[in-house]
Amino acid sequence: MAPKEDIKQVNAIAKEFNMTQPQREDFGFFLEQCKTEGYRGTKNERGDFTYQELRQMAKEYLGILEN
Repeated sequence: MAPKEDIKQVNAIAKEFNMTQPQREDFGFFLEQCKTEGYRGTKNERGDFTYQELRQMAKEYLGILEN
């Protein structure tokens, strides 16, 4: 069974940011926690995140500061 589209995007973001497997798993939990706390994405009614939202959240998760 192939991964769902949202999982594919999260995996692509993890690869882009060179996340380790444990970081990738924690990032997934981080995203779910954000949804639980009311921060939901704008991709669809389920609250999935767009690719750009995922990139921004990866930066937040990894503590990457932007200038």
